[in-house]
Amino acid sequence: MKKITVLGALLLPLAAVAQPPAGGPPPSLADSFMNSLDANKDGKVDKNEFLKPYEKQFQMMDANHDGAVDRSEIEAVERQMKARMEQMRRQREQR
Repeated sequence: MKKITVLGALLLPLAAVAQPPAGGPPPSLADSFMNSLDANKDGKVDKNEFLKPYEKQFQMMDANHDGAVDRSEIEAVERQMKARMEQMRRQREQR
């Protein structure tokens, strides 16, 4: 079950950024995966291509740049995410 949850968490951002073509069906998970991660467009996603987006996320989370993410850094990211969600909620209410 844990592997499924982790895989879902890794693939969920791909589904979120997938935009359906105008008037057409949304892209499949496979299309979203390949379009998002196959940087050299060779029809395959290698380990480096798969991990690249997460390197940037890790660097952002590692606020003190010590090569590790500790609990306080995770909590800071959580506070930032909650603040962004609250800001988005307020913007929706103002419309």
